[in-house]
Amino acid sequence: MKLTYRDKVILAIVLAIAIFVAGFFGLIKPKSTAIKDNEATLENLEKEKTEIERKIKRIKTVSNNIDKSYLKGEENRAVFVDVDLIGSTNSLTGGTKKLDEYMYDYAEKAHVKITELKADPTTASALNYYYKPYVEVAGALRESADINGNLQQEIAKESEDSNYIASRGVENIMSTRYGVTIEGKKKEIWDYLSRIEDIDSAVLITSVSLSKAEVQDEDKKATPATPEGQTPQPNTSTSSDQPENWDDDTVLEASIVIQLYSVYGMEEPDTSQEAVVK
Repeated sequence: MKLTYRDKVILAIVLAIAIFVAGFFGLIKPKSTAIKDNEATLENLEKEKTEIERKIKRIKTVSNNIDKSYLKGEENRAVFVDVDLIGSTNSLTGGTKKLDEYMYDYAEKAHVKITELKADPTTASALNYYYKPYVEVAGALRESADINGNLQQEIAKESEDSNYIASRGVENIMSTRYGVTIEGKKKEIWDYLSRIEDIDSAVLITSVSLSKAEVQDEDKKATPATPEGQTPQPNTSTSSDQPENWDDDTVLEASIVIQLYSVYGMEEPDTSQEAVVK
């Protein structure tokens, strides 16, 4: 059967359409479906990426807050005495050697003589708040006068701070009490006390007892003899025995109690990316 030119053209068109249709259903449509599926997957992955990035930012914020808290804690800890210093009072090997050396340095600079040292074992003590407790005087009388209820509001306002502080918990802190007896001139002892007071850490002088140092026998003056027939007159001059009248060169003995406070250092937090992933 011989095809005419017209038939050949029609056949070519039909074949082209058939090839196009076959290609569409065989290749284009599956690819289109795959593209749509991939777009849906990409959208889900983008959402997951956004969520992960949000979590990373939040973790970074938390890490920064942890680092800031650590640095703030280190700043606060700098106020306290090194824990190794007062912790040595409980050591079986070191004893109070470190603390004695630490305190001796101040005595040497003030040129006073240490005659006795004693340190109590390090203990935990409550770090209480210093505040003035609210005391209601004649509360029943005020209540009976409170016709409009204003006085009760004043009581609540006046006692608010006191009640808040009183209800707060207290923290424990390590401390030791260090007793030292020194001898020296008044100006030297004053210098020693001033040096202890100026220590830039939690070291407090809690007690000071002063007395004149005992004079050696060879330095004692003989009491003048009383003329015969006269009654010895008591010495009424006591101004030299009064602390405010002691001159700077008066040799004194001072018993001083010093309280030292310390805390443990916090371990530096590991906020690195590797630690976060773990």
